[in-house]
Amino acid sequence: MNNLVNILGVNITDASYEEIISYIDEKIINQTKFSFSYVNVNIVLRYCRDKEFKKNLYAFSMLFSDGVGVFAASKILFGKKGLRERLTGTDLYSYILNYANEKKLKCFFFGGGDNAVKLLQDELNKKFPGIQISGILPRETNFNKETIEKLRNSDADILFVGLGTPYQEDWIAKFSETINIPVKIAVGSGIEFISGAKKRAPLFFRKLGLEWMYRIYLEPKRLWKRYIFGIPIFIFKIIIFKVKLLVNK
Repeated sequence: MNNLVNILGVNITDASYEEIISYIDEKIINQTKFSFSYVNVNIVLRYCRDKEFKKNLYAFSMLFSDGVGVFAASKILFGKKGLRERLTGTDLYSYILNYANEKKLKCFFFGGGDNAVKLLQDELNKKFPGIQISGILPRETNFNKETIEKLRNSDADILFVGLGTPYQEDWIAKFSETINIPVKIAVGSGIEFISGAKKRAPLFFRKLGLEWMYRIYLEPKRLWKRYIFGIPIFIFKIIIFKVKLLVNK
């Protein structure tokens, strides 16, 4: 999985769900440290304007595409050499949980609100009974020595970090190397969805790549600026990037 697609400076690994799972499996077997995160339109725009965030993204072993925006941008910029598949983070987390369930792996969940944390264990036990839950901590947890020690002593194979952007990227950049959990994943709101605290868009919306519209409907106060202002800015930047590519051909 060495094929990278550059979207406004962000190098995204061109990989399928199955290839990512295969890579995770290899890292767990070899006990090699590996951290990865999703890249959507919001992440790319923050990368373009925030130097500290840019530095934190460089600390990840791999970045994968999340959502229709980045996928479409890759096709506009590079055509057939763009990303092969449109991935979504929430679908990928389901693949990972199924894999962990089959392998009976130990998973630690760090993040999510109080309601998600309350629901998470029962939801995991119901859907993924083979997973061994090494620990669950809400996102409001203080980042103190006690928290770090809990993670270090958890003996987990996979750590899901759902602190939201840019906090999870900052946390993983700072602490990933000091925590002996092979695989660390920045999941954003993923723990909310895994627990059932937040509902995904109907399948119809997902197939059309319109899950973002459903999320605005559910959380307008939190998300409207991100999409209403972010999408036009992203499209403008992609057009400029495309012109530069054509000029430099």
